[in-house]
Parts: sequence; C-alpha cells; structure tokens
Amino acid sequence: MIKRFLKSVFAISFVILLVAMSSFVASAEVPFDSYTYWSDVGEENKAVYNRPMYSAELSFDAHSLGIAEFTKINDITFDYQGNLYILDNSSRIVVIDNNYNFVREIGLINGEESYNEAKSIYIAKDNTIYICDTEGHRILHINPNGELINIITLPKALLIPDDFDFRPINMVIDNSGYTYILSDGSYYGALLYDTNMEFLGFYGANTVTATVGSVLSNIKNRILPNNIKIEKSAKRLPFCFVDLAIDNNGFIYTSTGYTDTARKGQVRKLGPGIGNNILNSDDISFVDTKINTSYNDGAVSKQDIFDIEVDDNGFVYGLESAFGKVFVYDPSCRTISVFGGGMGFGTQVGTFVTVSALAIKNNGSEVLVADSANNKITLFKITDFGTKVKGLINLTLKGEYSEAKEGWEEVIALDNNFQPAYGALSRAYINEADYDTALELAKKGYDREAYAIAFEYKRSEIISDYFVLIFIAIVLLIVLLIVFLVVSGRKKIKLIRNKQLSLMLSVLAHPSNAFTEIKEKKQGSILLCVISVIAFYVVSILQTLKGGFLFTIYDPTSFNSIWLFVKTAGLVILWIVANWMVCTLLGGKGRFKEIAIVTCYSLLPLIISGIIKIVLTNVLLPSEASFLNILNAIAVIYFVILMIIGLLKIHDFSMGRLLGTSVLSIAGVAAIVFLAIAIVILIQQFGGFIATVVTELLTL
Repeated sequence: MIKRFLKSVFAISFVILLVAMSSFVASAEVPFDSYTYWSDVGEENKAVYNRPMYSAELSFDAHSLGIAEFTKINDITFDYQGNLYILDNSSRIVVIDNNYNFVREIGLINGEESYNEAKSIYIAKDNTIYICDTEGHRILHINPNGELINIITLPKALLIPDDFDFRPINMVIDNSGYTYILSDGSYYGALLYDTNMEFLGFYGANTVTATVGSVLSNIKNRILPNNIKIEKSAKRLPFCFVDLAIDNNGFIYTSTGYTDTARKGQVRKLGPGIGNNILNSDDISFVDTKINTSYNDGAVSKQDIFDIEVDDNGFVYGLESAFGKVFVYDPSCRTISVFGGGMGFGTQVGTFVTVSALAIKNNGSEVLVADSANNKITLFKITDFGTKVKGLINLTLKGEYSEAKEGWEEVIALDNNFQPAYGALSRAYINEADYDTALELAKKGYDREAYAIAFEYKRSEIISDYFVLIFIAIVLLIVLLIVFLVVSGRKKIKLIRNKQLSLMLSVLAHPSNAFTEIKEKKQGSILLCVISVIAFYVVSILQTLKGGFLFTIYDPTSFNSIWLFVKTAGLVILWIVANWMVCTLLGGKGRFKEIAIVTCYSLLPLIISGIIKIVLTNVLLPSEASFLNILNAIAVIYFVILMIIGLLKIHDFSMGRLLGTSVLSIAGVAAIVFLAIAIVILIQQFGGFIATVVTELLTL
C-alpha cells in the first residue's frame, strides 16, 4: 500500500511539474530577442540580453476587425480618450476603441476632399483631427465627424524661400496652442504658427557640424578657386527631421534620419524659444552601435529612428526602419530595452516585414507598431518587470535612492544584466554611508560617476581616520631620503654597481654624456634593451588591468594583450628597423645596435611615468586628472628630447637631416605594416586556394 501511495504521489507530482514547466515556457516564450546596452564598459557600448520589458500580446488587421482591407497603413495614433486612429493610404481613417474593436470610419472630407498618401494624423485635445496630406501639400483640419474646419497651406512670408516645397509629414500642438508642422525634406526645422495660425518662423533646425578638414578645405577652395571646384562644390546642409513628438510639458522631441556618415544625437529635445537641444544626446547613438546595416539580396538597409513617441515621464520610444525594432530610452538617454524586429520576415506575433508607424498608450504601458507590408498592427504590453523598472528609474531620477533601493535589489535578482540598477543601488548605499558596498556596486555596473562620489567619501574617511599615521610616514620618508642623499654624497656610496645599468639610468640626468659614451666607447647592453621593451609592454598592460577604475576603460571580454604588444613593443621594434634602413641609405653613422640602445633607453621616462600613473589613478579623482595630464606631457616631451639627443649623437646628423630621416622612418614603419598585412592576406588566399584544390581532388 505504501509503495502504491508513493508511486501515485510521484506520478501526480511529475505531471504537475510538467504542466508547470510547459506553462512557464509558453508564457516566457518571446519571438524576438530583448536586449539593452551597457555603456562605459569598453570603447563601444556593449549589447546584452535582458529580461523582456514588453511582450507581444496580439496583432489585428482589417479582417479581424471585420472591415474592408487596408490599402497601406501609413500612421496610427491615439486620442485623449484612448481610441486608436488608423490612417489608410487611400483617403480612409479607421477608429478603434479602447478594447480594440471597430467603431467607425472617416472617408472623403465633405464627400469630396481626398487625402491619398497622407503620411500622418494628429488628434488635438479638442478631438479635432489634423491630416497631413503630404502629396496634396496641405493639412486638412476636420472635426470628429469628418467635416472640414480649415485647410492649412504654405503661408506667404519673407522667411520662407521661394523654392520651398510644403509637404507636411507630421505636426503637434503645444500646451499654449502653438502649432509645429514638419515638412518633408525641410532643412530649416519645423514651421511654427501661433494660436491664430499666423506663421512665426522656423523652429529647431539641426546645425551643420564642421570638422577641421572641412574648414581647411573650404578655405583652400576660396583662396584658390577654379571652375571645376565651383561646379563640384555643394553647400553643406543640416540633416532633416523625419518625425517629432511632444510631451505633457510641451517640450518638442525630434528625430533626425539616417545620413551617409555615422550619426549620433538622432533624438533631440528642443527648448522653448530658439529650439536648442536641451537633452544630453549629441554624443549618443540611438540605434545599434555595431549592427546598423543589413545586406539583403545585395541591398543595404540602414537603421534609422524614423518614428518617435514620448510618455509623460520622459521615456522616449523610437521605431527604426531596417529591422523593425523598438528602442526604449529613459529620460537620461540610456537604452533600457530593445524589442521587436524580425529581419523583414514577420512570421510571428511581435515581428514585422516593413514597419510604418509607432504609437503608445497609457503612458507607455502599451506600444503599438504598424506593419505596412501585411497591414497588421501589433500590440505590445509592458511586463511586470518593465513596470517595476520604469517606476524605479523615475524614483532614481528624482533622487529618491533609498526609496528605490529594495526595488533595484529585486531587479538585479531578476536580471543582473540591467546596468542602471547598479548605479542606483550604489547611490542608495552612499546615502547610508556604506561606501565599500557603494564602490563595489558602482564598479559592477561601470557607473564611474557613482564610483567617483563614493570614492571621494571613502578617501576622505581614510585620511580622517589615519591622518596622523600618514603624516608621520610622509615626514619619516622625507627625512630618510635626505639622510641617504647626504650620507651617500659624503661617502660616495653607489647604489647601483652594475656599469651598464648605471649608464642606462644616467640617460635621464646626463643624456648627452651617456649617448656619447654609447657611441664612442661602444657601451650599452642589448639585454637591457630587451628588458626595457618588455617593461614598457608590461607597464602598459598594468595601466589597463591595475589602473584606477575611474581612469581606465577596460572590457575583460575584449582585452587583447597581443594587440597591446603590437601597439607598444611592436612599434618600438618597427621604428628601430625602419630608422636603421633609412639612415643607412642616407649616410647615418649609427649601427643597428646603437639605434636599438638609444630607442630603448629613451623609453625610461614613459616606463617611469606609467608606474606613477598606476599609483595615482588609484588615489585621484577625475577632477584631479590635470596632474596625470601634466605627468603624461612631461614624459612624452622627455622621451622625444632623449630620442633627438641620442639620434644626433649616433648618426652625426644636423637637426634638419634628423627631422627628415625621422619622417621617412615613420613612413617606413607604415610601409612595413602594409607589407606585413599584404603578405598575411596573400598567405590566407594561397591557403584557401590549396584547400580548394585538395577538396576538388578528393571529390574526383
């Protein structure tokens, strides 16, 4: 009986476990990868998978709504009551209620005004509708019944160029009743109207970023013009806005389309008045930092945030065109979630073929994406995790770190890949004066700002607790140093008895005498040269691995010691070889050994400064980095001076001849690198050819 009972219990438990696991898998299954980006880990932001903040709930189309098929969904938007408006390409607006059921349709305005290929619609607070009739070069203002109220066309004003093409693609109205209209292809910004629809001017245009090269090129062309340059010259224009949105405080958000160059700062928040960017976004990439192009049948698809929305708490939602992904950014421009996509196949709910519009509802708790290829609309709902994260970010941005502490701990327990949680928790522990924990969390989350705050408090605490001991140790060290110098001077004590090592160190104080001895008396040690190069390489590694967290950008997963060897010891070796080759041809008297000794001995200032920097970066704050900059400048200048003195001595050159051969030596280094790369490529291609031949022979 007992055995039967135990078998029954085991069988029932096993079935319950299977059901629970299957239900978990079904609920957790997402047809797309949800991820975010970690910043300040390495030279580039690092993509990591994270717990989904949004899940695809359902998709619907004309068939499921029980209406005639859509021609092409151009835009979707919500009114202030939560009704969804769908803009069809063929003069048709479909209205859906809060439960996503069909309500009514709006067709031709007044029975005759069409708006085929209108790009967007906007619902004002009074429930009137603005249709951006792009190809009709106008905006139709209608009431909820579809009756025409007004037609907005291009105003006549001196500020508007004669060749301006009014093709409205979006518009918003702020809290004061001012209207902002975005015209396709306009480099001047949005057209601004007052409450009486009187044109005031252009608002918030992007600016042209000039580089040093472009400025010098323009100056050269102006000084030395010719007909060919004049014919080929083109005025650089700022990038166009492709979309705009407005938050509940009346701030305008804009999105700038993809350009031929790498773009940052695609999303901007415009301040009142002149429309300057008040969002810290100019150095931020709002799309995938590495995967920003895709190749499909030879065609290049480029990521472009072409549709944006903003909720009441300042979270920005961006829809990009290449992959159909939705990017969610917090008010400080951090990417907190990326979802959707589908690589243009759109075979599952939550994936797309060709996205055309984005809309948010209930303060971002619902996100809708329209697909114009299959004329479907997908509804994403925020998960419990997403709701928790957004609420905690709001608390953190308000400075309520202690109130958010417990919540952030839960977030890390659910998803330890969510970077903002570590910085927020670090600040909470700073408020509690637990600086050790704050430092640990800030380092885990690569939050250098929080780390600097905690480090400053911790350093002050250590200095306060051990001030007497530190003071005594410093005084004692100074006294011992003075005593040693006095005694060694009187008794002529030599701390370093090895002649070659003493000669190398004397380069720092008496470079001319030391290099003369190396040249005339054939002194100098190749062994010490090798040790110097190795020391230079090791110190460079230690600066990255053991330097202060506040001063090093170090990603353990991408650190490459071989590449660092090439950039340090490899360059030294290449310089020695190139300088020997060039100077031998141009009458230099220095031998290969002498060039190696001069170069390696001259590395001493860089090695010593590197060791000092390892120590200083672990005790200084970023605000005190000027000491490091001064130290680095002194070391580089000292290294250059030693190299000049040494090369002048061993080659017996004039200064002009030395500079010329040095330039040629640098060119020689570049040539050697080019030849090395070419040889490697040739070997790879030859290896591939041999492998192909062998494969063909084996298949015969």
